[in-house]
Amino acid sequence: MQRDLAAEIAQAELPKGVFAAWERLCGDLLRWNRAHNLTGHHDPEAAYTDLFLDSLALVPYVQGPALLDIGSGAGFPGLVLALALPELLVTLLEPRAKRVSFHKQAIRVLELGDRVQTVMGRAGEALPGERFSTVTLRAVTDIPGSLELAQPYLEPGGVVLLPRGAKDTDQALGLGLNVEPYSLGPGTTPRIIAIYRG
Repeated sequence: MQRDLAAEIAQAELPKGVFAAWERLCGDLLRWNRAHNLTGHHDPEAAYTDLFLDSLALVPYVQGPALLDIGSGAGFPGLVLALALPELLVTLLEPRAKRVSFHKQAIRVLELGDRVQTVMGRAGEALPGERFSTVTLRAVTDIPGSLELAQPYLEPGGVVLLPRGAKDTDQALGLGLNVEPYSLGPGTTPRIIAIYRG
């Protein structure tokens, strides 16, 4: 059964101040975008749906104390998950310097420095030997390639979360992954989370 994410969020008990924090993050992102093109989003409503709401789809599946967001881009889903889950330790891994600079700004402004770090580097090269209870890749490569990048960072019993378009359902099922369908609301493209458990 497909989750209706917008309805879930309307009923969810989210941390105090989280919506104000998202609004600040979205405003900063759109300002930086004008100069640095961090994402393809220039409209606040589209950014909220495609980045913030889509990141929140992962909340029920995040496991354990520490999350690695590989190829974090402008910080999604890692920053949104850090705000929604106040106990979560988050590492943002991103190879592009301008995006890492944005992470640093966001971490400072949102006062997340005690539990969110950004690392400039590529999966497979950065953070050697480190393990995480949850690893996510939003749009780095295809599902087999994403699993190959994620698995070395996954601690035993951990989970890899791969948000994707519904068109990737057959590939995910063919690899033996669990598939959770969801919607971002009327008029949006159906999506899935492909889930690998270590």
